[in-house]
Amino acid sequence: MPVLDTGARGSSITFAQRAQGDVFISWENEAYLLEKEFGAKFDVVIPSLSVLAEPAVTIVDKNVDKKGTRAVAQAYLEYLYSDEGQDIAGKHFYRPISAKAQAKYAKQFPKLNLFTVDQALGGWAKAKKDHFADGANFDQIYTKK
Repeated sequence: MPVLDTGARGSSITFAQRAQGDVFISWENEAYLLEKEFGAKFDVVIPSLSVLAEPAVTIVDKNVDKKGTRAVAQAYLEYLYSDEGQDIAGKHFYRPISAKAQAKYAKQFPKLNLFTVDQALGGWAKAKKDHFADGANFDQIYTKK
């Protein structure tokens, strides 16, 4: 790939609209969004094994206290895990965690064997050192020789 975009959406656009690259590896929701936006133009390959992505969501006390936004931040955080919030997640091709939304969107998502970074890579500290530090695996793969 001649371009390293800053995020998944930008990478999707580069791959799909600009036709750059032969293979696109990204988040699951991006593959489904490409299918929705561009039709059956792509072959989506679902692995039998994948990492369980668990992005952290939290309230930063220093920021909400300084800005006076604690109540709205707390409400947003709670909404993310509400039935409605989880339904929106499933609708946009994110795997919901609530049982109700999982049941509703079960046909949308193939069954996967998921592992955590702790299980497969020994935790984030080790994964960062082995894969993302200067000169580690990512740099070795990305550096043109």
